[in-house]
Amino acid sequence: MIGVIIALWFYIGFVFGRLSCAAGQPVPVTNSPIIEPELFAKAVDHAKTLAVTTDPQYKQHQKQHQQLLEELRNGSVEALYTVAQSLNQRNVGEDRITSVQLWHALADGADHVASAVALGFSYAEVDKELALKYFVQASNGDDEGPHQASLYNAGRLLLELNDAASSLAYIRACATVEKNYPAYETPAQTKTCKEAYELLSNQIMTKTTPGIEDAIEMFLYASIDDVPQENTKEFTKWSKAMEFLQTYASLMQEEDGTADDANKKAKAFMTYLLSAQEQLLSLQKSSKMLSELQNYLLEIILGRIQVLVTASTATGESEL
Repeated sequence: MIGVIIALWFYIGFVFGRLSCAAGQPVPVTNSPIIEPELFAKAVDHAKTLAVTTDPQYKQHQKQHQQLLEELRNGSVEALYTVAQSLNQRNVGEDRITSVQLWHALADGADHVASAVALGFSYAEVDKELALKYFVQASNGDDEGPHQASLYNAGRLLLELNDAASSLAYIRACATVEKNYPAYETPAQTKTCKEAYELLSNQIMTKTTPGIEDAIEMFLYASIDDVPQENTKEFTKWSKAMEFLQTYASLMQEEDGTADDANKKAKAFMTYLLSAQEQLLSLQKSSKMLSELQNYLLEIILGRIQVLVTASTATGESEL
């Protein structure tokens, strides 16, 4: 299913978002397990070279670099990140490796958002699963809100890794940051994510026919307005239908015993299938609230249930 919609990402690529999360508080680095002394020494050596200049034109820069060196020695995470950036921009093999090592120390040891973003981009073309790990980490942001661009980039990679449901979830989260975390929202990124979400939704409807399991996984993420919301009648209907289908699936895994047991099992199949069908048909009547994609997915789920009902009536057993 996913292969035919990967073209989406040739239309909208990775998003290089500004770091809207608040800067982390300085924490001890030299005596911290987040970075090895040898790696820290490399960072200090590079910072020293930045502070060395006799050109009057760069005196102001020299002061800034000297301040950076002092902050680095005092254990500032942000100073260490700045040094890693500088090393990476030199585009020299060993320096680039050192920059990635520094970002790992900060992202893995100090949960530093900017470093996680940098690692996401560093691995995006060579190790998509590792890149996804760091974009997901960065998308969580700090304690107050998410990093918007990383939400999108995680969604992009999830689609490439054949997880359309999670892709929808992350891209929708990016498109709706303004609702819950307005301070972390950038209008341009919101626009990009809304376009991506709409494009992905249309591609799913016009280019694919998801199976029932994929349709179920995507359904709750298939509305940019977060419909149906929890604690509503519509959400209750969906939840009950899923409970009936889960019970049906569990029964399918049980081994048959006597003929009498098989008959009871067949009746139970029908009961749970029809109960799920009833709840979903009732939910479908709320189609004005549901998105176009959700209605499309509901049709797939109901169609498959009807096939199972017919099969159960004819043979006494069926499979999802």
